[in-house]
Amino acid sequence: METELVNKRLTITDIASCLSYPAGSLTAFRMGQGQNGDNFNARDLTGRVWGFRLCTRNHDPYEKPVIRGEWLRYVREKGLAVDDLIILTMVQDAENGASFNIRFEAADLELAL
Repeated sequence: METELVNKRLTITDIASCLSYPAGSLTAFRMGQGQNGDNFNARDLTGRVWGFRLCTRNHDPYEKPVIRGEWLRYVREKGLAVDDLIILTMVQDAENGASFNIRFEAADLELAL
């Protein structure tokens, strides 16, 4: 079963620093008590695997999760821009556990890799 974790238009901050991640989708990741990050890999439409890290704030009542790791490399190599749509999904498989997929739709094109 595929679950959509992120479906958002990119902002200046998203393409210049890190991707803000919806706090409501944090349950997709299994961060232990006291942990504020989790590494994961996501496959793009070309089959390339990207290493990302979901992070939350340490000492703040608002977690404000973000995705880092190879995020900025992904942005540069894909040529992402403000208002492009980023879609991150999780596929839960009883045999293999969770896997993640990432894709984008350029604001000025139908679909991009």
